[in-house]
Amino acid sequence: MAVPSARGVTARDDVRSRFERFAAVEARGSSPAYEALALAVSRDDAALDLLAELPAAKRQPNLLFGVLRWHGVPVDDPPAALAWVRRNRTTVLDEVNARRTQTNEVGRCALLLPALARVEPEPLALVEVGASAGLCLLFDAWRYRYTGPGRDHVVGRRSVTGPVLECAVEGDVPLPERVPEIAWRVGLDLNPLDPARPEVRRWLECLVWPEHRERARILRAALAVACRTGVRVEAGDLVDDLPDLLRRVPRGLTPVVLHSAALVYLDEARRRTFVELVGELGALRIGLEAAHVLPGVSDRLPAGADASGRFVLTLDDDPLALADPHGGRLTWL
Repeated sequence: MAVPSARGVTARDDVRSRFERFAAVEARGSSPAYEALALAVSRDDAALDLLAELPAAKRQPNLLFGVLRWHGVPVDDPPAALAWVRRNRTTVLDEVNARRTQTNEVGRCALLLPALARVEPEPLALVEVGASAGLCLLFDAWRYRYTGPGRDHVVGRRSVTGPVLECAVEGDVPLPERVPEIAWRVGLDLNPLDPARPEVRRWLECLVWPEHRERARILRAALAVACRTGVRVEAGDLVDDLPDLLRRVPRGLTPVVLHSAALVYLDEARRRTFVELVGELGALRIGLEAAHVLPGVSDRLPAGADASGRFVLTLDDDPLALADPHGGRLTWL
């Protein structure tokens, strides 16, 4: 018998609604395989019962699907995938509990760059929370190409050996002429990932959606750059350990705290604490999160702006643009 939560919603109902929403909002139009698989999970009693045993934070479609791919399960064949889940109940529970999504989407740098370029004065000190393997700290390791009606704008040095990040732009996006000078950078993550480890690289590739081959190619290239560069990501909590990290920023640098698809894993009270803490510590904050995640952001969106299935790019709590979660499109507000 399913146990109701404090709000009267059972864990089973919670799992069903998460997978239904993932299919309808996140995967639709982007991953037919994941849309079909998420719907199949939402309609399968055995899968719902199994996933309901997980803590709420672990009932993520991306996490389950990454585990399936790690084990070579055909995610484009929902009956076969569900049969594997039923046969491997203990493995599913153990793996999902042990792993984190930690998707390190380097394409988000193209979304964050127009906001980062507004920060003055340079040079900057970057702290990324939820940094994973630290790819989104290496802004100056990539080149960027922004395209749109009447626009074909390239940013970054020709000598850069990392991948070119392509981004379609809509509206009056203030595209920079160069990447800002970054003099100091550190990531913070509960479970830092070392891009030099083969199992880390393989897990991060398992988190890229199956049809997104170009994303996977860019990820592999970016991880190779990170291995050569040696980006620093420290173990720590984005609230408890942030003050110490920001106190270590060298004098004369402007501190900027970055977060992309990170705050969704905190409860509302913890998010508010984080936002207030960054302000109290004198740092600017650039975010890329779903509209509902940050307090008050939805209310500040212009009338008619549809943030469904998209992230909101923010400077502190001011919404600047709507963005594709994986970095392919930026719509200035």
